[in-house]
Amino acid sequence: MTAPILSARRLTQSFASRAGGWRRRVVRAVDNVDLDVCEGETLAIVGESGSGKSSLARLLLGLRRPDSGQILYRGEDFSTLSPARRRAYRREVQAVFQDPAASLNPRLRVQDTLAHVMLHHRLATRSTVRDAAAAELHAVGLTPPDNFLARYPHQLSGGQQQRVAIARAMALRPRLIIADEPLSSLDISVQTQLLELMTELQQRTGLGFVVISHDLGAVDSIAHRVAVMYRGRIVESGEQALRRPQHPYTKALVNATLIPDPRLARARHHLAPAEPVPSS
Repeated sequence: MTAPILSARRLTQSFASRAGGWRRRVVRAVDNVDLDVCEGETLAIVGESGSGKSSLARLLLGLRRPDSGQILYRGEDFSTLSPARRRAYRREVQAVFQDPAASLNPRLRVQDTLAHVMLHHRLATRSTVRDAAAAELHAVGLTPPDNFLARYPHQLSGGQQQRVAIARAMALRPRLIIADEPLSSLDISVQTQLLELMTELQQRTGLGFVVISHDLGAVDSIAHRVAVMYRGRIVESGEQALRRPQHPYTKALVNATLIPDPRLARARHHLAPAEPVPSS
């Protein structure tokens, strides 16, 4: 495996919240997290809502500053990167968010959304940008591209909007995409199509993915490694984390996953009795 493109070392992020009345309590959303992400692999980060997954994603994207710890980009501390290295990071590490409609400018047509990125980063000229945008749409399965270039986001389905968001990220030729709950607002058939698209893009370009999700079944089908978050900490990680869980919390997550066959569900419950999840 190649050297990590992105790493976290003892990463910590806390927030103050009201615990009723005027009292405040500190919630440690990310608690001493160590993590490595390599090019060409898919790392899934799973856990229930409030476990710290999205907070970790924002730290990895540089959208928030950690309270303590380090984020390393190709071995360099993110906080000390030169302007040139920060620009390289912004191109190599892209994001795809949960709600594609909210991440796309509703006033811009699809062509203009892609053109803005390409022209800003000098990836195309005004005379070639339309063809370049069409090529990106074709690469993510929006064909024929001419049917989509002139549309506004509200004229697209949820799955089509997410494909446009992926095309926008792919226009920069990134080496890593951090996708925060990219499937949660889509129906099952569209989820399957997007998972197949992510796998195809990875095989074709060597792209890496960090997929944040609470859907264990979806991510297990594409992930090379899985990291399980609980109360801000990664309590278990590895290639077999969901198939051979060791931590009580991971076992509870797996046992809570719905199985279409009721006989298999009863058998799993019988063979894997519930265990108490530690409070910390």
